[in-house]
Amino acid sequence: MSAATINSTNPTISDDNIANALGATAPFVGLPGPVLSLLSEKSERKSYGAGQTVFSLGQYDGGEFLIVLSGSLRVSITDGETGAMIIEEVNEQEIFGLEIAMAEIDQAMFQQIAVNAATECDIVVMDAAEFKSLAGGRPSLMRNIAIYLAQKLAAHRLNIETTQAAPEQRVYAALLKCVARDPVDGLWRIEKMPKHRELADQAGVDEAAAAGAVAALIQEGVAHRDYPGLIVNDMSRLNQLAS
Repeated sequence: MSAATINSTNPTISDDNIANALGATAPFVGLPGPVLSLLSEKSERKSYGAGQTVFSLGQYDGGEFLIVLSGSLRVSITDGETGAMIIEEVNEQEIFGLEIAMAEIDQAMFQQIAVNAATECDIVVMDAAEFKSLAGGRPSLMRNIAIYLAQKLAAHRLNIETTQAAPEQRVYAALLKCVARDPVDGLWRIEKMPKHRELADQAGVDEAAAAGAVAALIQEGVAHRDYPGLIVNDMSRLNQLAS
């Protein structure tokens, strides 16, 4: 079922630039110009205002996938048994639904998916069947797709392992991503500490757990505050706590 037509009359990316935009989006990076041009010809650009519905719950049927050229989409996936909802954002140069388009997915899954525009956005809509036919005759595109899907699978497995870790461990792992060595004094530091709410979201824990983990880190002497950031006194210990 096709995405709803959008009422935006001022798209931020013109049709002429779709091929270039696709070329900056995995899994299309590095593809020959003719392949990018063909993908552009076979696609349809649509624009959405913030909050508009792309697919209402149960409307998406896997017949197409979406490439975000600008702005972001919000994808909601509801667990049919528990009612729990997972919300993911698909940002600029990211794709929603490619793995669904390339695989045989249980049709019941589609009844739990809804897609909305998180912000004003431009997207490219690609027909799944036509894309698979096109990719089947172009080794460079198929190779890129295989690499892209393999990376998604690896990231998914890593995410499962991370979410099974203790809350504090996940917080420390999130902090590690923010640490960089100061080129002047050689100290390991976080230039600007994320707020506890932001850190909690990154680690998949509640705000209290994030605050407690940071406090414990400072109390143990592994790090100390250097407003608005944090200086890590013992990187080996932080790595140990995060692993």
